[in-house]
Amino acid sequence: MRCHVLTGISRRALEDLVRRNIRTIELRSAHNVATAMKAEPGSCVLLTTAKLYDIDRGTTGILAEVTGREVMSHSIVFASDRYIEEDEMTVIRLRLTPKCVGRVVSVYSTGILDTTEADVVEISYFDAR
Repeated sequence: MRCHVLTGISRRALEDLVRRNIRTIELRSAHNVATAMKAEPGSCVLLTTAKLYDIDRGTTGILAEVTGREVMSHSIVFASDRYIEEDEMTVIRLRLTPKCVGRVVSVYSTGILDTTEADVVEISYFDAR
């Protein structure tokens, strides 16, 4: 199945998601925000600890279904006596329901501001690589 791929997710966050300690993940990195913008409720995402340019055939991760999405903008102001600087950041919160473990078969796009997508298959512990 074709899924959106979210990369660089910490192992601890993935473990908490699998244990259902957390149900929502907040994404701040540019490549994950670009991918999450396209992830509609009901679509499939693969969350992996691998970095963006390390995604290739055989990369494994957690397959999850998107059940909700929230887009927010954060504004941070830095001020001193001489200047004021303001930064804005787009943050996306995805509400997820973990389904199973998946493995990438082929990757379609991996750009810094592109949507990262891949063909992913479900793997069971009895399947050989």
